[in-house]
Amino acid sequence: MALRFLKKQARERALHKALRGSEAPTFPSLTLKILQKIRDLDCPVSEIAESLQWDPGLVVRVLRTVNAAAYGPANPIQNVGHAVSYMGRGQLEQIVLAIAVRDALPKDVAPGFDSTRFWFSASRRAALARLFADKLHPAKQAESFTGGLLQDMAIPVLATSRPDDYGQVLQRWHEDPTTRLENLEQEAFGWTHADVGGLLGKTWELPDRLVGAIHGHHRSNLTDAQILPSLRLVSVLRETGEEHGIDAVVEVAKSDYGIEQDWTHRAVADAEKQAAELTQLMA
Repeated sequence: MALRFLKKQARERALHKALRGSEAPTFPSLTLKILQKIRDLDCPVSEIAESLQWDPGLVVRVLRTVNAAAYGPANPIQNVGHAVSYMGRGQLEQIVLAIAVRDALPKDVAPGFDSTRFWFSASRRAALARLFADKLHPAKQAESFTGGLLQDMAIPVLATSRPDDYGQVLQRWHEDPTTRLENLEQEAFGWTHADVGGLLGKTWELPDRLVGAIHGHHRSNLTDAQILPSLRLVSVLRETGEEHGIDAVVEVAKSDYGIEQDWTHRAVADAEKQAAELTQLMA
């Protein structure tokens, strides 16, 4: 217990230093309670639904998301209990978690950061990761979606807490399509947004596999057992420039996983349609 406490303190100090003393965003206590109940297999669906009713805004966005074309229910889902039976606890948890993270992250305008562009890019990455998962490891679709959505979640936090130096790094990244953001970050600070995202994930007590997916999405030395292939593939996408990295995704999907190029191009087109819808739904 003492060792775990010391590790938590060390994480918080590292995060505090990276954010230059700014407070790390936090989840509302009600959201944490809802997530705990969803994860508790002994907790009845009726109790989960009752907890959600205390946050009407969350209920509305969960139902809007579940009923989106991206999830494809044959008939409209009218209540949270129906949503759980249709999607299962795992996928409901991913949706609640995604909405909670979006609410927790800063929305301020900052140098080099565009909120609309960022969330469309994150939604496209999430939708494409789920499509890759359906082809490569179908049981991990929900995990792939959330991992793709949250891979870069530290960027808005860093952009608003360090607008001077981190803003310059973001601007350089957007201006030069040949650069990799993590290389610019490592050169300037000695850490990357993936490192800070992993610290944030641990601070928020996200599931360990999700934290690992966020922290390791730019590490080429990880095996498929350590990071899902779907998340490895979408990690090369960009917000801007070089056709958003799509050609690189197509090439890696073919060379590493034998996925035909035409299939990947169609998946990217589908993901972009889903991203446009998902960006509005979670706003």
